[in-house]
Amino acid sequence: LLEDRVEHFSPLHIDATLKLIRDEFENGNAEFAKSLVERLQFPLTLGSFKQSLELSKQYLEKLLSTRMLKNDREQAESTARRLSEAYADHGFCINLEEAVELGLIAKPIPDDQLQIAWAIHEVDKRRTELIEERERKKALDMLKNIPHDALGTGRGPAPRQEKP
Repeated sequence: LLEDRVEHFSPLHIDATLKLIRDEFENGNAEFAKSLVERLQFPLTLGSFKQSLELSKQYLEKLLSTRMLKNDREQAESTARRLSEAYADHGFCINLEEAVELGLIAKPIPDDQLQIAWAIHEVDKRRTELIEERERKKALDMLKNIPHDALGTGRGPAPRQEKP
């Protein structure tokens, strides 16, 4: 029986969850472990999530080894592995120091360039909002032409307007 919720998680969470379940079984808490297994959403897709981790690592390695770290295949492999496995959440902030420690070529952005980048971001954000608003208005205009009974409102057909 599926619950009416969707959980978002990283492929790394799968390993942690399976380890927790395994540990509970090994520590004699079979009932608790069984209840955890039963709460897994879509357990058959866990393999594909784990596979996505390997795929992301391969893409990262190829990207790094053909660009930023093209002269150091070993560093590209190491950095790709760390980026895909060392952070359990995509929301983790990789600041300048962290990026350099990972072996990435990174340097501070001068303040004037940072202000320009922020202004571009703000303009793009506003552009996206305007496009979404236009699409909403377009959808509402299309809905106006649909008869009320087709929308399932229970109000019956829209009244006909007589031509003068």
